[in-house]
Amino acid sequence: MGFPALKKLVEVFKDNDQVKFIAVQTVFDGYKYNTKEKLHENQLNYSLKIPMAHETGNPDTDEIPEAMSNYRSGGTPWTVIIDPSGKVVYNDFHIKVEQAVSLIERLIAKRN
Repeated sequence: MGFPALKKLVEVFKDNDQVKFIAVQTVFDGYKYNTKEKLHENQLNYSLKIPMAHETGNPDTDEIPEAMSNYRSGGTPWTVIIDPSGKVVYNDFHIKVEQAVSLIERLIAKRN
């Protein structure tokens, strides 16, 4: 889910304290361009008021970032949705905003 889609999703749930967002930039190539500064610039450009993290792999060894390994992501943008118990319920490259909203709403309904 890219920044425009993430912005839409954050907007849908902005008043729901049961839903939290974090963006993690996992850099496995393009080290020169995928910087913390560029991430911060994108955060400002899209007015995203969510926590953002930046993790790089090792360009000398081709080691991928730990977050990519832990969540078995395969690229960017990648979306992981975690339920309140900590279980990963969605982990894939493509998701439409409408699909994400539906899934998150179902998780909220199950919890309430």
